[in-house]
Amino acid sequence: FPGHENIDLHAVYHPAKEVGGDLYDFFVKDRTLYFAIGDVSGKGVPAALYMAITRSAFRFIAGLGLPVDGVVTKINNAFCDGNDSGMFVTMFVGRINLDTLELQYCNAGHNPILIINKDGSTRYLHAKPNIAAGLFENFPYQGEILQLEKGSRLLIYTDGVSEAEDRENNQYGEDRLERFAQNESPAESSEEFISNLISSVKNFTGNNPQNDDITIMSIKL
Repeated sequence: FPGHENIDLHAVYHPAKEVGGDLYDFFVKDRTLYFAIGDVSGKGVPAALYMAITRSAFRFIAGLGLPVDGVVTKINNAFCDGNDSGMFVTMFVGRINLDTLELQYCNAGHNPILIINKDGSTRYLHAKPNIAAGLFENFPYQGEILQLEKGSRLLIYTDGVSEAEDRENNQYGEDRLERFAQNESPAESSEEFISNLISSVKNFTGNNPQNDDITIMSIKL
């Protein structure tokens, strides 16, 4: 994970089976952090192959310096071409200027990310309604801009977290996730925060088998 004076980034990926279809990636270029998290439709080897292609496409296209909506547009069009399987991937793609802390982001049908302010208050970032990548060629993806504050944290995750179920089929849910975040110390490192979240989800589900891939990324500024 990148060692940089302005960010504390950590991520984990826990597949539900031997192979899975979640992905995350990040890199720093020209004092800008590029990052993505995604969830491929389906399970098993086909989803894992699609995941690997998505991750490679993100790293290559984002490295060209395109705006984030342009990155998602190119990934979408590439996957729509000859996509006879009908597979798709929800994605959250962002880039943060490490000097100004401006976040540019594009949410392609993915879960809303959670913003945790330095005072411990939280809010979900409900983005413009873009669709998942791989469904319709030339879809007009819309990016957005948000000014972040020093000391805030971004929590990006896949639905394996919010839709984790206990034995009575109750879901962990976004409300419980937000309450968890509000009760954690803002001073925690990203690694500590994610470890505690994983424990919270496991305590909720008990012995119920994991029913979906779980991927979590924390970016503390």
